[in-house]
Amino acid sequence: MPKINIKEMGLYIHLPYCVHRCIYCDFNVTVLSREEELSWYLKVLQKEILFYAQTYPDKIIDTLFLGGGTPSLFSEQHISDLISFICKHFKTASSLEISLEANPCSATLVKLKGFKEGGVTRVSFGIQTFHPKHLKTLQRSHSQEEALLAYQLAREAGFDNINLDLIFGIPHQSVQEFQEDVRRAISLGPEHLSTYHLSVPQNNPLYPILPLEEVSADMYEWVMDFLPSQGYGHYEVSAFAKPSFQCAHNLKYWKLQDYLGLGVGASSYVTTPQMPWGHHFKNTGSLHVYGEKVQVEGSAKGQEEILTKEQAQKEYLLTQLRLTEGVSFEAYEERFGVSLMKSYGSVVDKLLTWGLLDSSEKVLKLNHRGSLTLNKVLVEFM
Repeated sequence: MPKINIKEMGLYIHLPYCVHRCIYCDFNVTVLSREEELSWYLKVLQKEILFYAQTYPDKIIDTLFLGGGTPSLFSEQHISDLISFICKHFKTASSLEISLEANPCSATLVKLKGFKEGGVTRVSFGIQTFHPKHLKTLQRSHSQEEALLAYQLAREAGFDNINLDLIFGIPHQSVQEFQEDVRRAISLGPEHLSTYHLSVPQNNPLYPILPLEEVSADMYEWVMDFLPSQGYGHYEVSAFAKPSFQCAHNLKYWKLQDYLGLGVGASSYVTTPQMPWGHHFKNTGSLHVYGEKVQVEGSAKGQEEILTKEQAQKEYLLTQLRLTEGVSFEAYEERFGVSLMKSYGSVVDKLLTWGLLDSSEKVLKLNHRGSLTLNKVLVEFM
């Protein structure tokens, strides 16, 4: 049996509404047509929250992430009431991290103050780029000025934990322009930065004009060196943080710890004494079906899978390797009762020979080259 703490659990709430769908977006998003939809959705969520609070009465929520979509489309009262409802029906940790994703366009001072007073401790802005032409390419609804103002208003509202999302590999984006974006971002002084490589399917209009892989690799290699030199520790493939400001909720995913996803299309991984290696389940992606199922059944599972020990071992490696701390040999053996090298020795040896992994007596982790070719590494374990 795995020796892991199954009491604590992260909670993700999907708030799917946006004013429009950006051209590169592949998230579960619904374009808002009427304000009344927001209140309807929150009522459905409350019913689902009640169902799972009763399903997992012993779980303690220690991180809460309100993602989307655009959670900042909801009013400050909506968000405050939602957080209060969750805290009323779930057990929560005293040091509860509560993150909220926001679009600069919908982040007014009144809203941001209300979010802070309602319990939000961390706000994440989808800036993506400061260059007007690239904002236009991505079909973002905010301007450079609105992005800068949103950050200023968040500080004015009292937030001392702010993340900025940036995208690289945008069509016609030069390495220098990405560097300017990063430098502009850190000049503001956020506690956390996320840099995501733009990835779209072949049928997306942006696909034929994406920059060469070598250009994107140059951008990523530069940011891996530059941000740590500015005091932002590189702790996950796409994430950089000042000391003590890592996103505790996102670490749940990378460490394969329990997280419950509620809302349309949300995914979960939960361990119980009956399912010690974990249980994956995902809500239906149809907003209409989600609403109907929750009203009738209390939940809206569309897919589910109970993991075997071998599946959990593989998933643990695939997620943990995204962290710069790597995989601890001791932690792996403690969790699964078998050594990592006994499970995956031949794969590890191959990747060490290829120069994509580094290994010490205690840890196995990606090196610089491995980070640049992450998918190549992960495929070998699949």
